[in-house]
Amino acid sequence: MIEVQELYHSFKIGKKGKEKEVPVLKGLNFAIQKGEIVSIVGRSGSGKSTLLHILAGFLTPDRGTIRVDGTMTTSFTEAERAAFRLSTYGFIFQNFQLMPGLTAFENVELPLKLGGVDRVSRKQKVKELLTLVGLTDVQHHYPNELSGGQQQRVSIARALITDPPIIFADEPTGSLDSETEQDILLLIQSLNRARGITFVIITHDDTVAETANRIYRMHDGELKEGGVTHAI
Repeated sequence: MIEVQELYHSFKIGKKGKEKEVPVLKGLNFAIQKGEIVSIVGRSGSGKSTLLHILAGFLTPDRGTIRVDGTMTTSFTEAERAAFRLSTYGFIFQNFQLMPGLTAFENVELPLKLGGVDRVSRKQKVKELLTLVGLTDVQHHYPNELSGGQQQRVSIARALITDPPIIFADEPTGSLDSETEQDILLLIQSLNRARGITFVIITHDDTVAETANRIYRMHDGELKEGGVTHAI
């Protein structure tokens, strides 16, 4: 599903004309199979968030290639990246990134509304997903009226709304207590089994990482496979 070859990326720091180039990703080679849950685990500053942004098309690597289901995404224009991202990826974030002025229903609905889907179809799809994540009773509540776990379930429903084959989860349980964290991880595993969605989880937490089929460990911009887990 995702194939990465010789991926390099650096950032420049310092004053203009005196910038220093700091390597962040150092020739990464790895593959993620369709229907896997893969964790990329590492400390803050290891390069894992930069890798996520490049995989998702928010950043362009210095060199290297990324193929997603056979399509080379690293050769896309900005407009092509945006269109591919909308059709192929869903996103779950640590801080939920919900619109505070929209209800749970409206937050989940928003990607379809932006995509021009008609009102009747939007309503049916949103209701199905809110039922799936167990939030029908709070669908008209605003984010500040929801618990952290409920907000993350809204975020998951929003990630699912366009039926993406791949979901990127950036520290998806980082703002949750341990009991709620387990509930969210079980929901991710259930969605993976039921829908065959490929999940890529970025985390610093080994407990979260071990819920995956496979773990990659990132250290100082280099990535090594950490083995197969037995969680699923």
